[in-house]
Amino acid sequence: MKYASLVSTASFLLVLGQYSFASENVVAGEESAVVSAKQRSLQKLFVMGLLTLEQRDYKASIAIFSEMLKKTDSPRVRLELARALFLDRQFTASKANFQKVLFKEGVPWGVKQNIRQYLNQIDNDIGFIKLGVSFVSDSNPSNFTSSEEVSISGRSFKVVRPEGDQEAKGVRYNMNSGFPLSADSRTQAFLNISFSDFQGGDLDRWLGDVGIVSSFEALPKVKAKAGLEYSEKNGNKQYDFSYLSVFYTPSVIDQFSFRHEVRVAKLAVDGASHLDADVYRVATIFTSPLKSGMFLDGGLTIDKSVARENPYSYHEGVLSLGLDLPVNDWAFKLSSSLGMRLYGEVDPFFGERRRDTNKKLGFLLSNKTIHSYGYKPEVGVTYEQNDSSLAFFEYDKISLVFSLKESY
Repeated sequence: MKYASLVSTASFLLVLGQYSFASENVVAGEESAVVSAKQRSLQKLFVMGLLTLEQRDYKASIAIFSEMLKKTDSPRVRLELARALFLDRQFTASKANFQKVLFKEGVPWGVKQNIRQYLNQIDNDIGFIKLGVSFVSDSNPSNFTSSEEVSISGRSFKVVRPEGDQEAKGVRYNMNSGFPLSADSRTQAFLNISFSDFQGGDLDRWLGDVGIVSSFEALPKVKAKAGLEYSEKNGNKQYDFSYLSVFYTPSVIDQFSFRHEVRVAKLAVDGASHLDADVYRVATIFTSPLKSGMFLDGGLTIDKSVARENPYSYHEGVLSLGLDLPVNDWAFKLSSSLGMRLYGEVDPFFGERRRDTNKKLGFLLSNKTIHSYGYKPEVGVTYEQNDSSLAFFEYDKISLVFSLKESY
C-alpha cells in the first residue's frame, strides 16, 4: 500500500499522544492493547487528514482536522490543521493555529523551531517589518593577516599591524521587510537593511538587499527570486551584487526538510574592476527535528566565480552544520562550517596560486522564557580561522554579539 508507513505512524502517534511531526518522524514503541471507540474514530480521521494532505486536497484536510478539534485539543491535530491552511494559502488562520501550538506547554523544542520556519514564511507572504539591534565586538574587523612575515614575488617582508586596526566594538541595526505585490500574495517585494556603527567610524558599513520573490500556482515546488545587494563602507561604495535564484522544494507538504537553489549573479567591485565577476551557485539546505527536542540543520554550497582577470576566479565549496540543544528553559545553538576555495591561476602580485580553507565555530544562547514586547535577547560567540597558501590572507578572529530580536 502506497501510504502504509504513513498510516502506521499516524496511528501510533494518535494512540500514544505524541506531538512530533507525523510525516517527519517515526516514533518507536508499542501500541496500547486497548483503544477506545473514540480514539479509533479520531485515529481514522487523522489518517484520512494526512492522506488528503499528501494528495494536496487541502480543503478536505482542513475540514477533517477542524472537525477533529471539536472533539480533542491535541497539538498534534492543530499542527496539521495549521499546515493544511498554510498550503491552502489561508495564511492568517494558519498563523493563528501555529501560534497556539507554539505557545503550548510540552511541545518539543525541535517542533517549535520547525513552526517558526512556517511563521517566517507566512510573514514573507502577507507582509512584515522586523527590527533588530545587536551589540558586537570583533577582534579582527578587517581580517588582517595573523602572519608575522609574508612573501611577495619571492621576497620576504615583515608584517606590521596598523595601529588603528584593533578590536572594534559597535552597534548593528537591522531591518527586514516584505510586502505582497499581487492579490494572491504569490509575488512579494523585500527590502533588508543593515547598518554597523563602530567606534571611530572607519569601519561603519551599510548593507542592503532589495528584490522580488515569486511562486507559481502551476509549479508549487518552484520559487524565483531576483535581487540587488549593495555594500558601502566608511561612506564609500564597496560593491553591488545582482542575482537571480531559482529554488526547488522536493516536498510541498514538508517544504522545510530540503530545499535546493541554483543562482546566477554579477559582482561589480568599486575601484577594483579586475575583481568584477560572474558568479554561479548550486546549494542544498536541510532541516530536521530530532528526538529529545533537538533540531538539526545544515547545507552544502558550491560556487564558481569567473572574474574579469583569471587569477581572481575561483571554485569554492562550503559545508555547514548546526544543532539546537534545548536544556530546560535554555536553548543552545551550535553552528559550524568548513569552506575550501581554489583560485584560477598564480596571483600576479604574490607569485603563487592561492588556496584557502576557512573554518567557523559558533555558539548562541537564549532563554525561552525571557522576552519583552515581542523581543528576546541572544548571546553568541563565533571563532573563524582562515588558512591560505598565501600567508598574507591567513587570519583568525573572535566575534561576540548580544542581540535583541523579534520573536514569536
